[in-house]
Amino acid sequence: MKDDLDIPNKPYRRAGDDDVLALAEGLVGSLGKTFDRGGLEVLQQVVESYPDSGRDGGGEVAASLKGLIGDFLASQAYDREAIAVHVRAWRFMLSRKPEKAERLRILSGLRDVRDLYAAA
Repeated sequence: MKDDLDIPNKPYRRAGDDDVLALAEGLVGSLGKTFDRGGLEVLQQVVESYPDSGRDGGGEVAASLKGLIGDFLASQAYDREAIAVHVRAWRFMLSRKPEKAERLRILSGLRDVRDLYAAA
């Protein structure tokens, strides 16, 4: 029988989720009140590193945030609060699994925020 210590522990598939989100939260906290291309590009790279982008609640929020940052970079528009709303929604989605109706309401609200800044 193989010793339990010889079997490598397989990391939980979602183990990196909170780390990526925590880094994004820190970066949002360091963003100023005016457009900062470098800060937004770093934040965009962190968001793009999220392993489940586009899937489940947290991944859908990360994909929306990535698009919002892309819109800001393309138009040189900027709204720190729009970014912060996305990051708070991301934290909420990871903190618990919302019901489908609740998840859809949150994503609809984020879509409305994105629509304000969508590149023409």
